[in-house]
Amino acid sequence: MNLKNAVVSAASVLTTATALAALAVALGPASAAAPAQHPDSRADLYRRQLLAGQNVACRTNASCAALGVAALDAGRIADAQSLVAMEAALAEATVLQATDNDSPKALSSARARVAMALVHQGDVQLKLGALPNARAFYRSALARGDDYPHDALLGRAVGAARERFESIAHKELVNGVPADGARFRRYMFFGAWNSIDVKPVKGRHGVYRIDGDFVYPMVDAQGEPSANVGDLSAYVRFFDGVARVPVSDTSSSAPLDATAKIADLARYDRQDDKCLLEFRLVAPETLDVRTHGSPQACGFGHNVSADGRYFLMTGF
Repeated sequence: MNLKNAVVSAASVLTTATALAALAVALGPASAAAPAQHPDSRADLYRRQLLAGQNVACRTNASCAALGVAALDAGRIADAQSLVAMEAALAEATVLQATDNDSPKALSSARARVAMALVHQGDVQLKLGALPNARAFYRSALARGDDYPHDALLGRAVGAARERFESIAHKELVNGVPADGARFRRYMFFGAWNSIDVKPVKGRHGVYRIDGDFVYPMVDAQGEPSANVGDLSAYVRFFDGVARVPVSDTSSSAPLDATAKIADLARYDRQDDKCLLEFRLVAPETLDVRTHGSPQACGFGHNVSADGRYFLMTGF
């Protein structure tokens, strides 16, 4: 097992890094003294960080969305993919701005923008013929609605996601874990994803290797993105679709052997000094993860947790 507890550059975890150009500074009337200037907000600085080195055709969330949809309709898939990735990053920047300004109305709009960017990313994957990936993006957008069920603006984006998902919900579904393994991903925020690989182990019938990478992304006062991280490697068996891994914070780089069946969870539940991760294949293309005990005892970085619903994705 290889567990990390660190802060890393967002370049390794933010896969949709693009944003607005630097904001123009309004000059006051000429005077002997230098005019007062408003300091850039954390969100403004974050946008600059995201934009650095990017050659993009749009500078706002709305324009990126419109250009992305137009490019997809025109069959320019690569352009569409870049544009909707920028759309997603800009949406996250608006969430940061609304959160810092403590504006419920702006935050509702920003959440809807994030969900719609996930929908558009799903549209691109659908155009590429990657049905599991398209479903994963649509379902990720649907999950945002579960978090805020009374948000009317977000509900509109969720409605679009539901309509698209239902149109392909049963097409070429991947059941279980394919012979060459599967990758399950869970969208967090600021473009970061938790990721879990599940692969059959050659020569060991019924044994799988699980490798998980988990993040908690952040943006500091200077707009610099970073993340606390954690990882896990283990050999497991699934018993009725469930694998359980007792975790200890060690420095060993070897995968844990968690192939034995664990039925009694009483020694882990509600125990602050113990961590057991449960991996449950609950439906096609779906992996649920739950911590028994305490996430702090898993040896991950601050606020990092493996918990949640993950969707199968390919080629990522």
